[in-house]
Amino acid sequence: MLEKYHQLIQEAIDHLSWQQEPVNLYEPIAYILSQGGKRIRPHLALISAEMFGAKAEEALMPAIAFEMLHNFTLIHDDIMDKADLRRGKPTVYKKWNTNIAILSGDALFAKAFEQMMKYQGGNKDQLLQLLTTTTIEICEGQQFDIDFETMKNVSIDNYLNMIRLKTAVMLAACLKAGALVAGVNEKYQDLIYQYGLQIGLAFQIQDDWLDVYADVSQFGKNVGGDIAENKKTYMSLRAFEKVEGADRQLLEKYFSLVNFDKQAKYQAVKAIYDKYQVGADALALVENTFFRQAMQLLSQIDIPQDKKQPLIEWTNKLIGRNY
Repeated sequence: MLEKYHQLIQEAIDHLSWQQEPVNLYEPIAYILSQGGKRIRPHLALISAEMFGAKAEEALMPAIAFEMLHNFTLIHDDIMDKADLRRGKPTVYKKWNTNIAILSGDALFAKAFEQMMKYQGGNKDQLLQLLTTTTIEICEGQQFDIDFETMKNVSIDNYLNMIRLKTAVMLAACLKAGALVAGVNEKYQDLIYQYGLQIGLAFQIQDDWLDVYADVSQFGKNVGGDIAENKKTYMSLRAFEKVEGADRQLLEKYFSLVNFDKQAKYQAVKAIYDKYQVGADALALVENTFFRQAMQLLSQIDIPQDKKQPLIEWTNKLIGRNY
């Protein structure tokens, strides 16, 4: 079932034409869209549409619009994060330059709305509003993320609100887009949106964990990036909640360094995380809070269980559950 969705999405992306002038504006767009990735967001739109009784093909236009929007954010995020790799390949600004990356990202953002305008099914106005609201919330989340870099007192609740905006709302919107395409009632639209928020939070906390513990060959980017950039993540904030004494002083020292050996810093901070079981706390939050709440929300949608199964299967895959 999931392979069918992937094929539909890939064929739709392959049919997009970026053979336009100027080349340096459109070639970076073709480059980032051709890299594949998990295609999480469009998958969720198609899965949701079919779950609520529509055909997956009917949701392709909105699904691809959200995938374009997502890739726009990646182009700009990589500039702000000074990231060298994305999906195992040089980031757009590294392959070209910062100015080209900014312009290509802007063009891709506009193309996402153009793509949604091509949709001819029901609830088009609501879908455009959903895309607009989601874009604004993502920008709010990104600004909170930037603000947190220079703030000393950031709580885990502050952080969870930031990732809800920056990450989770996109997943939630894609699920709601599928529900809108299918024309289901507002109660189910809200429930599937809230489900998306929970799995989005789980996904980001899992990503925080992966930035410390992942295999680089599977992760697609270098580990330790958040530590190197002194970023506020669940891992770092939880560590500061738990660590005391000399270990806290050491952690504060490493998260204040500007000039340092990245690998040495990563290993030292990881050792503190290991000692205080910060990684285990992150995985417990994913499983026992966000995943559990998502399943409770899904149980309130009164449709046959077999209709929900593709979404459950994809959710398990998304947050690394193998059972």
